[in-house]
Amino acid sequence: MDTAHTKPAAPEQTLDAFIALSQSLRWEQVPEATRANVRRELLDYLGAAIAGRAAAGMPPWLKVLIDAGGRPDARVIGGPRVPAMTAALCNGYFGHVLEFDDTHDEAALHAGSAAIPAAFATAGLRGAVSGRELCEAILLGIELTCRLGVATRLNLVEGGWIYTALMGHFGATLAAARLLDPRADALRNALGIVYCLASGNHQSTREGAPTKHVQPGFAASHAVTAALMGSRGLPGVRHPLTGEDGLSRVYLHSRFEPERAVRALGTAWEFDRLSIKPYPSCRFTHPAISAALELHAQLGGNVEKIERVELIIGPQELDVVGRDVAEKRTPQTRVNAQFSVYWCVANVLAYGEVTPRQLAEEIPPSPRLAAWIAKISAAPYPVANADPCVIGGCTIRAHGKHGAFGTTGVCEVTQTSAKGHPDNPLSDDELLVKFKANLRYAKVSDERAAELADAILNIDSLSDVTPLADAIAGAV
Repeated sequence: MDTAHTKPAAPEQTLDAFIALSQSLRWEQVPEATRANVRRELLDYLGAAIAGRAAAGMPPWLKVLIDAGGRPDARVIGGPRVPAMTAALCNGYFGHVLEFDDTHDEAALHAGSAAIPAAFATAGLRGAVSGRELCEAILLGIELTCRLGVATRLNLVEGGWIYTALMGHFGATLAAARLLDPRADALRNALGIVYCLASGNHQSTREGAPTKHVQPGFAASHAVTAALMGSRGLPGVRHPLTGEDGLSRVYLHSRFEPERAVRALGTAWEFDRLSIKPYPSCRFTHPAISAALELHAQLGGNVEKIERVELIIGPQELDVVGRDVAEKRTPQTRVNAQFSVYWCVANVLAYGEVTPRQLAEEIPPSPRLAAWIAKISAAPYPVANADPCVIGGCTIRAHGKHGAFGTTGVCEVTQTSAKGHPDNPLSDDELLVKFKANLRYAKVSDERAAELADAILNIDSLSDVTPLADAIAGAV
């Protein structure tokens, strides 16, 4: 007999701690700074989702799910009421499709793109969910997603996983289950069930396939399924993270640190370390975009005299967004453009910006943009200076005629914390400008955008979030 399979497993430290936190957490006990960050996160995600629905439309491969019909639990943005699993999938896609939603830079993932649509869909399914309840669930779900990422010492290149979806399965499930059935056993069942569904990989990023942007939607939909089945008594595995064949060994090469995942849990919030993205592209491109924008500001009209541009970026960033291949040099799809540091920096040098407008107008690159791309090279900074699991900085060097740049012939800028990072955050005013710009992209007036923003920023005062959810869904 194989006794290895009969040994009692050690406690599931991370999930046990989160289940205990879920039982005790109350919104009024959360520090006001963290509560404000939850409201900011909701404003940012929902604005990105409305703009994403406008940009992506309703593709036939989503419409086929809506046309299948079913119980009218929750609204799809720009669509009807559908079963909660379908709403979570569709809205998870819309919130992520522009790559304009948050990141946690240390965890290297988008934190809210599965948990938020799962929570809203479950709120629709349950009904009469207060704003405080919704905020508590989203805070817990995003915190779990972030802490799983921070505790993972296997980077994206080594593992090939896309942690947004992989870790997002667990965070979204905690958010959904907390709203649907907050009993400890129901939460445990749901988190054990969702391990059977957990997935998400970078092959779609490599190929520039739209499935990259659907993966958080899959996680959100699976989360609702797991929460429902766990609530109705399906036992899940008890050790989905650190069991013999748990996530740590099977997915993460045993490079998962449970102690790190629960360090100061409930007193220090990884949620507060979220980055709000100012540019609709992979966060790995943002240090280079921030550096290029500073360079553009310094050079002014002399930008046109640049002859050659060097980018020095982290080795992980180089692999994901800086490979010198045709897909990055001449992107033909939105995904390839969003994951190209060449395309992003070229837009800064050509137009002084990277916005959804370029996603609509510069894929494939115009001759003007292609000329800029041809001038750019990328290389990794020394490994000794790089944490292989953390989004790093960028040094940009622009070479040109001495008359344009002074005696050296080189203008150099180093960016250590890209704009949007918690050490270099968007202000409340900048966040509102982004929200209004996203809604303007969706043909929503600034006046209506301001009304929606005010409602979202006061969500925790609502006795029922249903009218707000309907207003968001009906904005497009």
